[in-house]
Amino acid sequence: MKKIIKYIIIFILMVLILFFALVASSMIPRSAIEENLKESAEFYKQKAGIHRMKNKSIYSYIHYFADTRKLNIIYCLDSSKPIESTLWARYYQVIKMDTNKDFIDVVENKREPNTQYLRYWNGCMLFLRPLLTIFNMEQIYLINKILLAILLAVIFVVLFRKSKKIAFIFLASLILTASWYVPYCIEYSVTFYIMFITTIIAIKINNNKDNNIANERLLKLFLIVGVLTSFFDFLTTELLTIFIPLTIILLIRKEENRLADIKSVCIFLIKSVGLWLIGYAGMWLSKWILASVILHINAFDYVKDNFVLRINGLQGLKNHKELYNHVIGRNFFAVPIINLIYIYFYRLDLKIAIAGLVFLILFFVNWKDFKDKKIMYVLLFIASVPYIRYLILANHSYRHVMFTFRDQIITIIILLYIIIDCLNYKRIQKEVSIKSLLSKKIKKGEKI
Repeated sequence: MKKIIKYIIIFILMVLILFFALVASSMIPRSAIEENLKESAEFYKQKAGIHRMKNKSIYSYIHYFADTRKLNIIYCLDSSKPIESTLWARYYQVIKMDTNKDFIDVVENKREPNTQYLRYWNGCMLFLRPLLTIFNMEQIYLINKILLAILLAVIFVVLFRKSKKIAFIFLASLILTASWYVPYCIEYSVTFYIMFITTIIAIKINNNKDNNIANERLLKLFLIVGVLTSFFDFLTTELLTIFIPLTIILLIRKEENRLADIKSVCIFLIKSVGLWLIGYAGMWLSKWILASVILHINAFDYVKDNFVLRINGLQGLKNHKELYNHVIGRNFFAVPIINLIYIYFYRLDLKIAIAGLVFLILFFVNWKDFKDKKIMYVLLFIASVPYIRYLILANHSYRHVMFTFRDQIITIIILLYIIIDCLNYKRIQKEVSIKSLLSKKIKKGEKI
C-alpha cells in the first residue's frame, strides 16, 4: 500500500510541475518571440510539410508540418490568459494537409486562431517558447543536432564500459534505422532525448548489484518516463522510451549473469511496462480532465473522434482488410536496408531476395548456442511489440510510417544480439577458409 501511495504522489507531482511549467512558458509575450518566428517562417518557405531529404526513401522524410503546427500554436497563445490558452492550444488552419503554409500565413498576416489541438499536452512548447526569445528555428535545429550528438556519445561510452557488444549493437540499430535524420525534426527528437537520458539513468541505477533495490528505483523511473513521454511526444515513437531502457537493462544483466529466474524477469517486465502505461495514459487523461474542469467543457468530446480515427480510420483506403494487411509491411519496408532491397531489387523478386537473406542468417546461426531459451523467448516477445503497436494504432502507423517505423529499433537490437550470440563461428571460419583456398588456387591457375 505504501508503494502505491508513493507512485500516486510521484504521478500527481509530475502532472502539477509540468502543467505549471508549461503555463509559465506561455506567459512569455508574443512580442518577445515574434521576430524569431518571422525568421523561422522564411526558413519553412524553403521546406515542404513532408520534406524529402532523399528521393523515394521514406525513412528520410522529415515531418516539418508537425513542427510548424507547434509553432502555430506558440504564435497563437495568449500570454494574458496562460492557463486557458495552454489547455486549448489554439492555432490557425485553412489547409488541412501536411503543409507549412498555415504557419507562414499566421505569422505574416497575424491571423486569429480558428481551431484547437486540445488532445495533446504539446509539452515541447515548454522549451521552444523560451528558446525562440533568442534563436530562430534554423538555429534551434542546429542546437538540437549538437545536443543529440553529445547524448549519443555519452550513452555509447556508458554502454561501452558495461558491454562493448551491446554498445555497438545499439549504435548499429540507430544506423540501420537512419536515425541521423532524427535531429532535423523536433517531433522526431523528443522520444530520442527521453530514450537516451532514461537509458543512461537506468544503467546507473542498475549498477547497484542488488536487483531488488535496483528494480524498485527503475519502476519509479519508468512511471516518470511514461508521464514525460505523454507530455512531450506527438505520438511518434513512444515505445522507445520504455522498451529500449528495459531491453538494455535485461541484456546487461544477462552479460553479467545477474538475470533472475524467468518468473522474476517477467514480473519485473510487466510491472515496468504497466507503470509506464499508467504514467503515459494517466498523463493524457489528466490533460482532458484539467481542460474539462478549468474550461467548463467536456474535453472528451474533442478527443473521441480522433481517438477512433487513429485506431482504424480508413482515410481513403478501400477497407479495413487493406489497412491491416499493409500497415506492418509499410513500416517493415521503411527500414533502410529493406527499403533499398524493395526499391532496387524488386524486379528480380523481392520475396527471393528476403528469403535469401533469411537463409544466410539461419545458415550461420546456431540457435542452440543461446544459453537460456526462456530469456530468449522473452526478448523475442519484446521484439514483436512494435508490430503489435502498428496493429493497435493501425491508421496512425499506416499514415505516419515516416517516423513510426523507428520503433523497430527495439526489434533490431534484440535480433542483432541474439544473432551475434548464436553465430556459428566454426562454420564462418570454415566458409572463409574455403573461399580463401579457392581464391589462391584461381590466382595460381590451378584446377578447382
